[in-house]
Amino acid sequence: MLTAHLHSFLGARVSLRRQLMTTAVGSLALALSSKLLMLLTSVLLARWMGAENYGVYVTAMALVLLLAVPTGLGLPVLIIRLLASYRVHEQWGLMRGLLTRGNQVVLWASLLTVALAEGMIWLLSTNLSPDKLASFSLALILVPLTALGAMRSAALRGLHHVILGQLPESVIMPGLFLGLVGGWCLVNGDGVLSPEVAISSRVIATGVAFLAGALLLMRRIPAPLRHAAPQYEPRRWMQSTLPLLLVACINIVMMQTDVLMLAALHSSESAGIYQVAARAAELVAFSLVIVNMAIQPSIARLFASGEMIRLQRIATLGARAAVAVAFPLALVMIFWGESIMTSVFGATFGRGAIALAILSGAQVINAATGSVSDLLNMTGHERDTMIGMIVGIVANVVLNFLFISMWDIAGAALATSVSLVLWNVVLVIQVHRRIGLAATAIGPFSFRKRKHNIESCVQSKCRT
Repeated sequence: MLTAHLHSFLGARVSLRRQLMTTAVGSLALALSSKLLMLLTSVLLARWMGAENYGVYVTAMALVLLLAVPTGLGLPVLIIRLLASYRVHEQWGLMRGLLTRGNQVVLWASLLTVALAEGMIWLLSTNLSPDKLASFSLALILVPLTALGAMRSAALRGLHHVILGQLPESVIMPGLFLGLVGGWCLVNGDGVLSPEVAISSRVIATGVAFLAGALLLMRRIPAPLRHAAPQYEPRRWMQSTLPLLLVACINIVMMQTDVLMLAALHSSESAGIYQVAARAAELVAFSLVIVNMAIQPSIARLFASGEMIRLQRIATLGARAAVAVAFPLALVMIFWGESIMTSVFGATFGRGAIALAILSGAQVINAATGSVSDLLNMTGHERDTMIGMIVGIVANVVLNFLFISMWDIAGAALATSVSLVLWNVVLVIQVHRRIGLAATAIGPFSFRKRKHNIESCVQSKCRT
């Protein structure tokens, strides 16, 4: 009997390790492909459009992200967490009910959001140039596609198809988008690429990626889920969606506040140059994105089954892997940032080098703090994530308002970096307080002493 239990335990450890390694390697390949496609697209768009037109394009994309995330109502994160938990307990009816009701709610919310946004654009039409007016209106088509695409991606990841969940947005969309804008420029010779053409190409590429993702999900739905009668837990779902919605909104606002405030307080050219620097700095922390994608479903499953030692091990190894990749990339961005910006994007973008250096340093700290938000969100402590990120976004808005007026692009980078570090520190503290885990690359100190208390807390939460 003891031997059988030992083999079962060792087999489970090997299976989890193999699954995480496979997912991590696949996510790495997708992330590298996506980043290369996005970087190449950014380079070509910056050259083909110029700083002014490119600034209009990135402002429109920032507007889409600001609108698409709230229409998701926090449901993508909830779907990943609950699908993993429901599958452990074979609650197929609840899984189907969550997917059905979630997509219905997001569809109607996105359509309402688009209608309200179009009304606001019409009211402000006298203050917008014709190219901005057309670009912003056209970009609104992306809102429902983006929101529903996030739901589909979350469903695949919650069903442990992490790689397939990322494929449409990571490879299909950027690859097709690059092909469309590249083809237009080849056909039109030396013509300048307008924001309207770029956004139209983005809409087509996103639509194709959405259809491909829907087909992947239909083929990967388990048979028991396909034939189960839908069941609903609206009260439980609503209790979690509000803080998750606020977390998602705060996160996207933090990502786009600097771009929008630069466009408002300075110019579209400053916003375009800063956007290039920010996207380049994101390469520093792309390893953390890979880690988060790989371990999200496992966090929910291990927490639901009370396997806290294994969860701590995954959290520590993930943070260490992320910072090991981030640190050398940050050194490249800091010491050779100006050469990269000018040689790749053009001489106009050289003044974004200081912003690139500041943001790269902050991304190293971001990677070193580990998967803090996922550890809280996947274990039912999304309210703590919300509190930490509220601290960050308030600091971000205030500091951007102060620093942009003084230092332009560098000021926006400094404000964003300070707020990013601040909210990560707050979340690290909350992870330790709530679930007793050490999220950072340093690893645990007193975890073993608190093991029994943690497991008792988990068992109590699972019973409720």
